[in-house]
Amino acid sequence: MRERNPNYNKFKLPEGYKDLGWQLHSGNSEEVKRCCENKHKTWEFDNSLFRCRCTDVITICDVCKTVRHTDMSD
Repeated sequence: MRERNPNYNKFKLPEGYKDLGWQLHSGNSEEVKRCCENKHKTWEFDNSLFRCRCTDVITICDVCKTVRHTDMSD
């Protein structure tokens, strides 16, 4: 049985941050590519409807002040 994620749809874009939208890989956007090349430490927020499904993983970079969405589900 699928368990609903209590964090679903709770993410709020921090002030001053840019949402880059859905990204398939680091080559999708120059901003993401630059962030990855510079090996910025990022953190993730699981915004998926169900726990452990990873259908909307939000990656946040505090250096670039960007967020991006990735579907990491199987």
